[in-house]
Amino acid sequence: MDSRLLLVFVCVWGVAKPHHSTGNLLATIRATQSSLFDFRGYAINAIDRNTDTNYETGSCSSTKAETSPWWSVDMFYHYRVYVVKITAGRMGAGIRGASILIGDSPAVNGNGNAMCATDVNVPSGESAFVFCKPKGVHGRFMTITLPGKTAALLLCEVEAFGSHEPH
Repeated sequence: MDSRLLLVFVCVWGVAKPHHSTGNLLATIRATQSSLFDFRGYAINAIDRNTDTNYETGSCSSTKAETSPWWSVDMFYHYRVYVVKITAGRMGAGIRGASILIGDSPAVNGNGNAMCATDVNVPSGESAFVFCKPKGVHGRFMTITLPGKTAALLLCEVEAFGSHEPH
């Protein structure tokens, strides 16, 4: 009788992106913005974990001066965000009158999402902690905007803190 041995080797390989359960929820994810000031101001620079406030070093994001500029991030998972830390660049007058929106819709740059905070002001070159009232805001997308203002939105670092809260 003829004996034959068949060896089958199967390799399954994949990469799953784990959700952050603690710490900065925005680390290493996808960010977009309404426009690009120049080659140094990409949206991803605001979540690169570099808190340098000098725009010239390429560690900040910046839109062009425009009406209602926005910056947005997709957290990939649903979180209840309690605190947002924003670091403004040294250039310009800082951030004045910003709104932070969080929710499940990426449509219209998050404008239909729940309000985390309004009238957020961060002095030039400084950081501010913003608390989402009253008990945090649930969602996957976060948008920072200067509603109705004609200005550039310059963000050197944005961090969000909360807890994983699936639907």
